[in-house]
Amino acid sequence: MKIAIVGAGMAGIGTLRYYIDHINIDDMEIYIFDDRNSAGIGYPFGPDDDALLLNQRLKKMTLEPWDDKKEYVKYLKETEPELLNHEFITRPEFGEYSKDVFLEYIKDERVKFVPSIVNDIDVKKDKYVIQADNDYEVDVVHLCIGQLPQTDIYNLKDIKKYIATPFPIENHSELLLNSKSVGIIGTNLTSLDIIMYLYKHNYKNDIVVTSRSGTVPFIRGNEAEVSIDVNALKNKKDITIHDIVEIFKEETKRHGIDFNLIKKLNKMPVLETLKYQLNHLDTLGVLEETAEELSEVLREVWNDLSLEDKKYYMKHIKGVHGQLTGPFPKMTAEKIVELIEAGQLTYVSGVEDIYYDDDEFVIHSEDGDYSADVMVSAVGPNLSGKNLADENNASPLVKTLLEKGVLEVDELGGIKITYPEFSVISEAGVLERMKLYGNLVSTTHINNSGVNLILKKIPQSIEEIFHGDDGEEGTLS
Repeated sequence: MKIAIVGAGMAGIGTLRYYIDHINIDDMEIYIFDDRNSAGIGYPFGPDDDALLLNQRLKKMTLEPWDDKKEYVKYLKETEPELLNHEFITRPEFGEYSKDVFLEYIKDERVKFVPSIVNDIDVKKDKYVIQADNDYEVDVVHLCIGQLPQTDIYNLKDIKKYIATPFPIENHSELLLNSKSVGIIGTNLTSLDIIMYLYKHNYKNDIVVTSRSGTVPFIRGNEAEVSIDVNALKNKKDITIHDIVEIFKEETKRHGIDFNLIKKLNKMPVLETLKYQLNHLDTLGVLEETAEELSEVLREVWNDLSLEDKKYYMKHIKGVHGQLTGPFPKMTAEKIVELIEAGQLTYVSGVEDIYYDDDEFVIHSEDGDYSADVMVSAVGPNLSGKNLADENNASPLVKTLLEKGVLEVDELGGIKITYPEFSVISEAGVLERMKLYGNLVSTTHINNSGVNLILKKIPQSIEEIFHGDDGEEGTLS
């Protein structure tokens, strides 16, 4: 049996090692495709500046959540034990680990690494033809495409001083560090990475961070224990999104926390909300752990929710949910506060337009106009409708497969798949042996940002392909 893994980032590595470690079939051949420079690290974890911290605690990071949740800690004990003194690690440091894992697994005689980008995939009756440096006919395809490009909201891509793709940030060091001022579009974790890069390199000019909403990610609180019976809730029939919200309210109330605090934090000016959070890390820990526990419930019941419930979540809850489940380190927050208080960093909300005029970027907001010499996009990919096939937003392979009908856009955004099998739903029906993971399916595998969350579901999607009547692993269905 021939298996193709398209993409050798975190999902691709996880898929590869699960096959090697757990699937035992005769004549198994695995082809894993990626650019030679990206293979084993993916977009976020390549060689770059050490100002770029991961937002998850070191001890919770792993590329093997199904077998060994402490694998990364063990790896560091052998390779760089001094890093174990850190609560958080840098993106490049985690990339060194992922690269080592990748290089070890492609040594297996059943694996062939193809250092080439996949341009197209043809679907035959029971085969798939991968078009890369050559054509490869395979039985199973795992699409591990990874991070999509940043969205160019204001159509600035043709301007020289506009940075559309911020990473590796070192590639833009001369432009950024020599600029009269830096503007950043978006207030997410990527935005914080850019600010921390400027801070580390003693950038002294103005930094203007822009957004429409004015909200920022929450600070990662202290570790907390909450009492939610996740397994019982997963099996609860007819659970609604409003039931899940009520459980969140009840759990936080049990800890003496007013649910409305979240709204209050988002209405505060950035400096005020960060200072409050820094002084209430225990409270944040409870809110974040409760949200994380209920995320597991939500992912399992998502397909059973009504379309009305799903739309309600996407419109009213998704943003806050992301703040609670994707918080950033305390040390970063302290530096952000320092920059704001020094008058160097300004957050501008209610942004209506950004355009280039007379050799500078003009930020037009409800409160007036601001300017920046260089502008950086920190906006995530646009997963809605036609944007996925737009050349400004989609990867070339995604665009091609959408145009051919191999992939279809989900009404809520992203690409249609079955869950928990992760099989692609094409115009012709379900492609049982074409799997898709990651960013593109985040409206089905809900709130799935993070290495561990993506990897945890890969075993089930692979095992669904291989099962016999006796339940033994390794028999082709």
